[in-house]
Amino acid sequence: MLKFSRLIASFLSLCLYCGTAIAGAPGDTVAAGDADSIQASDASAGPAPGDTQLPELTGFKGEYEVRYLAFTADLKLSLQQLNDGGEYRYEVVTKARGVAKLVRSGTGIERSFFSLTADGLRPQSYHLDDGTEKLENDADIEFDWENNVAHSVFVGEPMQIELRPGVLDRLTGDVAAIYALRSGTAPSRQEITDGESIDIIEFTPHGRETITVPAGKFETVKYLRQRPGSSRAAMIWYAVDAGYLPAKIEHLKRGKTNITMVAMQLQPGAD
Repeated sequence: MLKFSRLIASFLSLCLYCGTAIAGAPGDTVAAGDADSIQASDASAGPAPGDTQLPELTGFKGEYEVRYLAFTADLKLSLQQLNDGGEYRYEVVTKARGVAKLVRSGTGIERSFFSLTADGLRPQSYHLDDGTEKLENDADIEFDWENNVAHSVFVGEPMQIELRPGVLDRLTGDVAAIYALRSGTAPSRQEITDGESIDIIEFTPHGRETITVPAGKFETVKYLRQRPGSSRAAMIWYAVDAGYLPAKIEHLKRGKTNITMVAMQLQPGAD
């Protein structure tokens, strides 16, 4: 029972990260397909510095089923614009279903507040509660851009991380990729902090594909999201006609799919 409980706990923790900081190594995954017609650009967080006219970033919602073997979970994500000053809240909520709920009944919540500036997305705060009383996966980050330092509480321990321009948290990185696609560029490279360090995340285009999920049939652009040197990765299908929201995500380990996330409902214009 202990091994089974740990397996489900690990699965549910990954559910929270399924559209966020899932990382992997280039040699361990499928070979790249034809490059997407959107050319890769280093402006992964949005408009180029100095742009005065910002592309619109509207709120959105999505509901997903996450599956690993016989274990399932519900995942809901939402982006809400808080005011006309370019401040937003992005939230991911995960809850186990079926047999997995017997082991972990709590609700996992990941939340980020950020602002949209002429230099791109700038995180303000980040919070992760995995739905248990344990602290091993929880994190809180406050971004002090005036002093270029992030004040973090990770695994219950306070620490500080030196910031560089363009550093994102895991959730803001999600939105930055969508915003880049909506702006006519493509996600290519991000610097992400999870409260302990700063990691490099790279996006590799894998062409276009028409897929059918419970939310409907979508023309998508595919990207492999990966941290160089890791055996983990995520293949993401962004739905072109649904504001580039993810229609499907596959978590890969050593090139093999072990967790699948499919859209049950997409609302690209919700706020």
